Amino acid sequence: MSNVRNIHFEAVGSYLRPAELKEARAKFADGKISATDLRAVEDRLITEVISQQKAHRLPYITDGEFRRSYWHLDFMWGFNGVEHIELEHGYQFHG
Repeated sequence: MSNVRNIHFEAVGSYLRPAELKEARAKFADGKISATDLRAVEDRLITEVISQQKAHRLPYITDGEFRRSYWHLDFMWGFNGVEHIELEHGYQFHG
């Protein structure tokens, strides 16, 4: 009998957001930079995270989900009839 097990998994592909991206999003929210400026920062940082993954020879490549705020809310806000509400206290997760 073999002790080797096949482990199957799926990767979400989300990477921690760099400080520069967080700062750019805050500036965009405050009206200090344009959507075009934010997109340029996202594009550059996505290119960097892709280069890092290639350097490590990962079998699949992701954009790090750097354009998303919340993996599930961004998806749900795309549905008709789902209202996008920003809460002052943020979203509280338990579990």
